[in-house]
Amino acid sequence: MSVMPSAAAPARTSLLRAFLALPRPVRRRFAVMLLPWLVVFATGFPWLWAKFDALAQEPLWREREGLLDESMEILRRTLDSVEHDVLFLSDMSAQLPRDNVADGSPMARLYMTFSRTAGVYDQVRWLGQDGRERLRVNWRVGSPVLASPSELQDKVTGPYFEETRGTPPGSVYFSQINLNEEHGGVERPLVPTLRVATPLYEHDVAQGVVVLNYRVSRLLSRLNDLARRQGLTVLLLNDSGYWLQGPEPDDDWAWQLGAPQRRVSDTDPALWRALSRENNGRYRGRDGDYAFRRLRIGTDTFTDMESAGPVITKVGVIVLVSGDRGQAAGWADSWKMMLAPLMALALLVTLRYGWMTMRGIVDDEARAEELRRANQALREAYGNLTNVRADLSRAERLSSLGLMVAGVAHELNTPLGGASLAINTLAQSVDTLRGRLEAGLRKSELQGFLSEADEATRLADAAVRRASAIVRRFKQVAVDRTSMERRSFVLDEVVLDADPRLRKWPYPGQIELRLELEPGLFMDSYPGPLEQVIGNLLNNALAHAFDNAQGAGTLRIQAHGEARDDVVVRVIDDGAGIDAADLPHIFDPFYTTNRRHGGTGLGLHIVAQMVNEVLGGRIDVQSRRGGERHGTTFTLVLPRQAPAGRA
Repeated sequence: MSVMPSAAAPARTSLLRAFLALPRPVRRRFAVMLLPWLVVFATGFPWLWAKFDALAQEPLWREREGLLDESMEILRRTLDSVEHDVLFLSDMSAQLPRDNVADGSPMARLYMTFSRTAGVYDQVRWLGQDGRERLRVNWRVGSPVLASPSELQDKVTGPYFEETRGTPPGSVYFSQINLNEEHGGVERPLVPTLRVATPLYEHDVAQGVVVLNYRVSRLLSRLNDLARRQGLTVLLLNDSGYWLQGPEPDDDWAWQLGAPQRRVSDTDPALWRALSRENNGRYRGRDGDYAFRRLRIGTDTFTDMESAGPVITKVGVIVLVSGDRGQAAGWADSWKMMLAPLMALALLVTLRYGWMTMRGIVDDEARAEELRRANQALREAYGNLTNVRADLSRAERLSSLGLMVAGVAHELNTPLGGASLAINTLAQSVDTLRGRLEAGLRKSELQGFLSEADEATRLADAAVRRASAIVRRFKQVAVDRTSMERRSFVLDEVVLDADPRLRKWPYPGQIELRLELEPGLFMDSYPGPLEQVIGNLLNNALAHAFDNAQGAGTLRIQAHGEARDDVVVRVIDDGAGIDAADLPHIFDPFYTTNRRHGGTGLGLHIVAQMVNEVLGGRIDVQSRRGGERHGTTFTLVLPRQAPAGRA
């Protein structure tokens, strides 16, 4: 039995070969299009995979934080209760006689009754101002016992006495939680203790300190019972980094039981850094996950704000709640089993989309190649057309050159003809004078000759000066701009300096001048060429729009900032306007409609050269002739900082 070869494999091979034959930019675009999807799969799915673990752990975190809230509330209520008790006992002690504290005395009965009623204090004491115990009730085997005078001790060096003596009435001192020590050693069995003290005053006179030794084991039992019911664990850590109730029994009270090396900063530095950075939060470590919060004691801890005075606290406790990580593993695994097929399906869809896109690119590139060949033929045709247009343009420029030469000749011919006529007249007068000298010259004839000679000389001088001015104007077209100075200046000042008439307008009541100049526009450019441009536009408006300042209307000069790097200057008139046929040629050299009145056709050409080549900007013109809306607007758009090397 023979097997026919599959056609799919050659088709795929030919498609890949065609794709690899495409230009590199095309293949790069395809890669850029497909790469984000691959990045999404490479990063998004692993992130989602890990996110399921986090989602599975979130209910456990909420359970831990819920137990943490309950534990903090138990601690707060416990401290509030102890604060009330010590203030109550101090207030009652101040109302009883204290000279007799023997068994059966009012003070002894008060302390015994208080200890029996509360049932949570290992010791209830009154220390005198000298630090010695005056009265102490010990809790022994479920009942209070009054200590004998021989059992009373000197506690002047006790921190709870030193910190409390001298504080104002109503002050409360909370000690560090530690193991109770008696006669220089840790009491056995271990007795975790919190000492709470307040000063005793009578008529504002200090009478010592009242101290309660709270039995912390009762508090720990309540927390452990609560945690056990929820399947969690409550841990306590002090500010020094030692466990009061740690993960292992050997960790508890290590600094007092001869194991200072079991500090958390040494055994689990990462956990200690997390606890040191934040007052509350979450921590995931190698040994367990913890929700933690630091206990803060202040006047807002207590319900009776009026009785609570200054608080001195050394408690410094961090509460941590931990639980079993594995509780959420099964839930996360079940979700991952559903996610894996979806991930595989999405990847297959993406690869299929990429394959179809590759085929579309190959087909589009084939069609594009056909278009490129057609476009090449069009470019060749366009090149031929461009050559024809260039020939026509050269012919037009030659025609313009002829007009320019004719214009130059015409402009120079008029003043030179006037000078020649004046000189000929003067020569004829000299010949006449010479003949009359031979016949006898009269004084009146000499005076007439001198008058004619003065007039002829004046006319010749004016004609020569006009010819010289025309030559200077012609030279201005190709002037060497390396002598132009560049500097920083304020635009509105340069506009006003462009022509003296702008500061004192000589045509009031006839032509209205409106200056709309934004102040404070600084430029780094060429003020000389800019002044020349504005002056030429002013003269052009007066000459053409208002018939050499004989007409009437309004002339406006505007200057304002445009965006961030440009300024805009406009010269606007409502005068005669420019014919539509003349408008495309007004910037051509020697093109003028006013040659019979002395126009050379160089003014606007020089303006365009200055704006484009020196100032680095552009000039536009809009004009309408006839009708209600007539007039001309020249718009200059200039960079605030002229391009380098223009002048």
